[in-house]
Amino acid sequence: MFKRYFSVILAAVMLISILSACSGGGKSTSGTEAGLEKEAPEGEVSGEITVASWNLAADSLTEEAENFMKKYPKAKVKIEYVTSDYNSITPPLTSGKGAPDVMQIQQRDFPNFLDVFEGQFVDLTARLDGKESEFAEVALNLVKDKDGKVMALPWDLGPVGIYYRKDMFEKAGVDPASLTTWDKFIEEGKKIQEANGVKMLALGMSSKDIAEMYRMLMNQLGAQYYDEDGNIKFVTEENIQAVNMFKKMVDAGLVVDAPTWDDRIRAFANDQIATAVYPVWYAGTIKTQAEDQKGKWGIMPMPAFTEGGPNQSHSGGSVLAISSQSENKELAWKFIEYTLMTNEGQDVQMKYGLFPSWQPYYETEKFKEVDDYFGIALSEFFGKLSTDIPTLDYGSNFMDVNDAIVGALGEVIDGKDVEEALKAAEEKAARETGLEISK
Repeated sequence: MFKRYFSVILAAVMLISILSACSGGGKSTSGTEAGLEKEAPEGEVSGEITVASWNLAADSLTEEAENFMKKYPKAKVKIEYVTSDYNSITPPLTSGKGAPDVMQIQQRDFPNFLDVFEGQFVDLTARLDGKESEFAEVALNLVKDKDGKVMALPWDLGPVGIYYRKDMFEKAGVDPASLTTWDKFIEEGKKIQEANGVKMLALGMSSKDIAEMYRMLMNQLGAQYYDEDGNIKFVTEENIQAVNMFKKMVDAGLVVDAPTWDDRIRAFANDQIATAVYPVWYAGTIKTQAEDQKGKWGIMPMPAFTEGGPNQSHSGGSVLAISSQSENKELAWKFIEYTLMTNEGQDVQMKYGLFPSWQPYYETEKFKEVDDYFGIALSEFFGKLSTDIPTLDYGSNFMDVNDAIVGALGEVIDGKDVEEALKAAEEKAARETGLEISK
């Protein structure tokens, strides 16, 4: 959840692909279509469920479970710590037995799960009963199936901002509020680099993470990977703009190559970069990995491509889905509802740095608390950066699509024409996915 948002482990992707092929057309038929009724049955909240999650997300759910069981003494919620590569949940989803009652899945991967494991998740639409509007659209968009049914609850959101070193900006005489466009960011960035002997950005230029910055730029512009009919379409004005701006940053000398997540952490922890373009959840990474830099970091909105243009983007986040194999779907619903749709539950999520997709929580005092490390009301700041984030359709073939984009970005950096590179990427993605290229 907190790491490279595009990085579903390759092994898991291969496993899903293999399982898809074995099931004859990519659909798991051993699950039963299931949906919760509009009204919960009367009776005590009781029984036992297992919830699969990882890392800090699992830590937050562990505390949630303890609080939930105090509230409902006859209920038992067991948190199963798993890895984010999905190796422990894909086999039972395929076989149709043994899946956890509730499972964490990354937002951008969930459309693929709905496609490959059809019938394995509970339809939550009736139980939400119109409360879908309480969730941020950019997150809600990724939990709906092709018929518009809500098949999971959005968990955390990843509005993007720019973390910047206040001391480095001050030394260069640069006012962060003046960086209202990416062109200004580039020009002033040169001054900051020269004054401090650093680079502005650490990006994964020699790994698949090269697409990370591009994806935030394209989302900012409302770009997509597909046309309205679901055909591959990379050659658009918005995508070309995003690639060109990415290349402009690299050509200006603002980027140091940091292939891995750990490399990028070392870059800011060792005072080697002046900024980091990341979502709200990265605040926790900075605070824990650079405790001695408390007070030195500020946060500002993303610059726009043009003055006054769109400057909101999204990266990261997970969902909580209920398995149709669960023998206690009502308890599973009650738990995720408590976790993600109550102030009490969201108080715990905030403690672990998970920015809520559930927007009613934005009005609480807890949400508006000042963060000691950054000296601002962190969540409230990012809340203002999540009001108009364009939705992005990752589709059920995202990994193949992303691989094609990664190749195109590498070619563009090496000098290939942007439009030619994107056209070649369209052809590669079409071959790998079996989708048509948009006419």
